[in-house]
Amino acid sequence: MRNKLIKNLNQVLLVLGIIVLALLVGAIIISFSGNSPLEAYFSMFNGAFGSKQRFMEVLVRMIPLVIMALGTSVAFKAQLWNIGGDGQFIMGSILAMAVSLYSGLPAIIGVPVSIIAAMIGGGLWSGLAGWLKVKFNANEVITTLMLNYIAIYFLSFLVYGPMMDAQGSKMPQTALVPEAYRLPLFESGNRLHMGIFMALILVVIMIFFWKSTVGFKIDLLGQGEKVTTYSGVSVKKMIVLTMVISGLLSGIAGWTEVYGVQYRLLEGITSGYGSIAIVIALMGGLNPIGILISGFFFSALLVGGATMQRMTDIPYSIVDIVQGLIITFIIARTAINFKEIKNKIARRMGHVK
Repeated sequence: MRNKLIKNLNQVLLVLGIIVLALLVGAIIISFSGNSPLEAYFSMFNGAFGSKQRFMEVLVRMIPLVIMALGTSVAFKAQLWNIGGDGQFIMGSILAMAVSLYSGLPAIIGVPVSIIAAMIGGGLWSGLAGWLKVKFNANEVITTLMLNYIAIYFLSFLVYGPMMDAQGSKMPQTALVPEAYRLPLFESGNRLHMGIFMALILVVIMIFFWKSTVGFKIDLLGQGEKVTTYSGVSVKKMIVLTMVISGLLSGIAGWTEVYGVQYRLLEGITSGYGSIAIVIALMGGLNPIGILISGFFFSALLVGGATMQRMTDIPYSIVDIVQGLIITFIIARTAINFKEIKNKIARRMGHVK
């Protein structure tokens, strides 16, 4: 128990260290651009936490990002590179929206059904990539990426065609989700909805999931196919199951966005969440607690960056630079053997004979 606590604490400190290092290097780049790092970061901080409404907006942005990152972590733990979060998000949101528009079910039944529909949409879309891998040895990076584009164009077809709001202004969007189906807001005047509890519950579930039999098998799959086979676990079944679980979480993220924020389907609904979720998952060390912290930071970065651009002359591209630096440091962390470097330094100093 103590070792587990120390491991989690080290993970939190590592995440915070990466954030601080990225911000420091970002400050140097801002200085070279002729702007003040203090002004930039103060504007960014104020934009994310300067008022109750802005803080609420950070939490709104965090909900789908954390849920998608949890899904990404499942695949990555098994060494399956699922980069199709956007497509799975879209397919989940489409099926969830279809329930509210066409089922005619009362909200008390329809809302749970819509969650299940979102899980099915995201899970099957990701599971398809898993099936292609075990059936034809198709690279999951390519298949999930291509499935992203198919989902994006399928959504475009729907909002311009069969699911377009007939009573609207001919905009590429569906009709609104009925009010009874919508996730309750914490208070009027801001967009924070009860989906925040869904994200937190899923974080807790994933903590226990990794202690379960299925979680152990997925972790085992990440150790290599030979190890998995020797342990008596079917590699093919686990690949498909892992991809399904990974995708269904992204489907849930789509459900929270449709039922809690947008209240309809529209083009660009993912806002590129899939790629950000990958960075959050890696930055969090594929650990649920680390993902929660990383998700909160990135949400604050996105919300604060938008305010920074409005309030100062500093471009929003600074946010992209900080994101890029974080990715670089994550790669460096995995590529460099810090323990070996520490030992070499110690030997040079005569501490290790």
